[in-house]
Amino acid sequence: MRITVLSTFDIWPPRDGGQFRYSELWTKFSSRHEITIVAYEFRNLVSDRRYRLAGNVEVVVPRASDGDARHFAHMLERTGLWLQDILCLVDYRFSDEFLRTLAGIVSSSDVVVASHPYLAHVAYPFARRDALRVYESYNVEYDIKDRYLHTSAAKNETARLLAQVRQGERCAAQQAHHVTAVSANDRSRLIELYDLDERQVSVVPNGVNVRDSRVLSPAERDDVRRRLKLHPGLVGIFIGSVYSANVESYRRGRLLLEEAGFRGSMFLVGSINTAPRTDWPEVGFDERWFGFVDDDEKLLLLESADFALQLIYDGAGTNLKLFDYMAAELPIIANAFGSRGVEEEDWFLPVETAADLATTLAALAERPEEAARVAERARRIARERFDWRAIAGDFEARMERGFPAAVD
Repeated sequence: MRITVLSTFDIWPPRDGGQFRYSELWTKFSSRHEITIVAYEFRNLVSDRRYRLAGNVEVVVPRASDGDARHFAHMLERTGLWLQDILCLVDYRFSDEFLRTLAGIVSSSDVVVASHPYLAHVAYPFARRDALRVYESYNVEYDIKDRYLHTSAAKNETARLLAQVRQGERCAAQQAHHVTAVSANDRSRLIELYDLDERQVSVVPNGVNVRDSRVLSPAERDDVRRRLKLHPGLVGIFIGSVYSANVESYRRGRLLLEEAGFRGSMFLVGSINTAPRTDWPEVGFDERWFGFVDDDEKLLLLESADFALQLIYDGAGTNLKLFDYMAAELPIIANAFGSRGVEEEDWFLPVETAADLATTLAALAERPEEAARVAERARRIARERFDWRAIAGDFEARMERGFPAAVD
């Protein structure tokens, strides 16, 4: 099959969850399929960009419109928000290069996948009548944009945009032959919100590449911690991009750690290190800001930690970092919102309050074998349900069958 996948941003190098999903999911499809990811990236103003993620997976980023780039800057100044994806739906005119490229690729495709709803309205009309149309949601976009747009003071503007997001997602879902969600909760919400047939919506979760065994021996782990000259006590890790929901999660999480009396060290991994923090109060524990790291260094840091902090308060869908924690067999301290997407029980350490956190941290230090048992179960769940190769294989098989009417 020839499969076209739509994106409102360039995906390489991957630095956030959305980019990782593109690069991991589609490269795991069989080589017998020819996959083209077409991205409209407003910052690409010089020439077309083409590259391959795998032998059968090409990314095409046509030159964008100067006018669209100016409009993005205007809306950023007006609202204080990054609105690239929404503007693809409501205001952009697109460049001639993008429209020509999109039309040529989509019109020869067997499957057209709108990953996010924001380019469905411009791409679906180019599809052949017999082509399969798929809305592959990463979140319930209406819900996540409702929370995001309310952070702006430009209420009249954001009310207009939110109404169009809902209509755009409705059209993408209702015009698709099949819709996918990243969790059972998102699936139920999409069905309810857009009056979809249950047989039309299935789950294609986020995932992780699960290694066969740990990389560091206990002695090597201790050596890493000595080299980093960490504070005495437990070591935690938080992985996050500069996306506002991640920043808010760690901002609130660090306050809870302080209130719980934590005096160890925290590893902060990802572009969250670029978030403004001048108004954050001082804390009594050690914070090590590593920024964006490659996969090998991320794994080294994961295996050198005693726990992962998964106290999440906003966002939608599921967090890819959760599956990194699970695959690394790391005890996960999570609240109910942070554990979304995994329906099994007894795979994380539940925490909602500072008192809960203090009790859990004490148990981690005094009885690590109990946390290790929970972490081992989390890794087993990740291997069985959330390995990218298995996720892609199931998605591919159902796509080849035209998504038979089966309820997940």
